[in-house]
Amino acid sequence: MSWLEAVEVSKRFDREGQQILALDRFSLSIAEGEFVTIVGPSGCGKSTFLHMVGGFEAITEGSISLAGERVREPGPDRGMLFQDYGLFPWLSVLGNVAWALESRGHAKAKRLELANHYLERVGLSAFRNAYPAELSGGMQQRVALARTLALEPRMLLMDEPFGALDAQTRELMQEELTAIW
Repeated sequence: MSWLEAVEVSKRFDREGQQILALDRFSLSIAEGEFVTIVGPSGCGKSTFLHMVGGFEAITEGSISLAGERVREPGPDRGMLFQDYGLFPWLSVLGNVAWALESRGHAKAKRLELANHYLERVGLSAFRNAYPAELSGGMQQRVALARTLALEPRMLLMDEPFGALDAQTRELMQEELTAIW
């Protein structure tokens, strides 16, 4: 049985009075635990599809189901790593990772424990007190990854997750992600 099932999914946007077809009758079936990469040229609908699976974007036609339940909104079972990292500039690296856990109601000690654990996993423990503006793009991307992983979702949706990383760090993070996941 499929864990994620997309059936004939289409998405249209209205732009200045015109309908733009971003995704046209896309179907996909993924088993639980499967690692899948969607590849295609810029503008083909990859990000749009991930946003629909995440529940952030409404579907125009078709359906997306997760564990037999139709996706209608974001949920704690899906962690989304966006292209723009969404880090809060006024929070430290540790604060950015812990914030997501605070929003889920974790006690302070547990937030700090999990945040530190995932910062260690992405190689940023030494930067826990730094602020996003003090980090390279690749480091900011790893903070966003640590924040998403700390929520311990059942599914990880990543939109160009390693695009800002150098080749060596990208390979390391791919290996680390498969070890974590």
